[in-house]
Amino acid sequence: MWVEITALNRVPEWGILTVQVEGISLILNRQGMNVTCYRNACTHLEYPIDMGKVRNGIITCPFHKFQYKLDTGKCLNAPASALQSYPVKIEGDRIFVESN
Repeated sequence: MWVEITALNRVPEWGILTVQVEGISLILNRQGMNVTCYRNACTHLEYPIDMGKVRNGIITCPFHKFQYKLDTGKCLNAPASALQSYPVKIEGDRIFVESN
């Protein structure tokens, strides 16, 4: 099921926006017209990562410094780990996320 989340212009370019969908905290990232969505939880200890620094398309967990590429969700510290991603679609200026 697709859930409407927000307007495209609310997601800062090269930054993140934290949203709640059905009780789950998610982060949205926008790089140009490419929008990705991940569960707001570091793969290390499941702590939220939305307060982490975003720089050059990489978010750093504020607790234990794990780093993730926001275009793919891949972890730079533990390559076998990746943020849990959610499919995104854009219709006009609206962003939708697929929810289970």
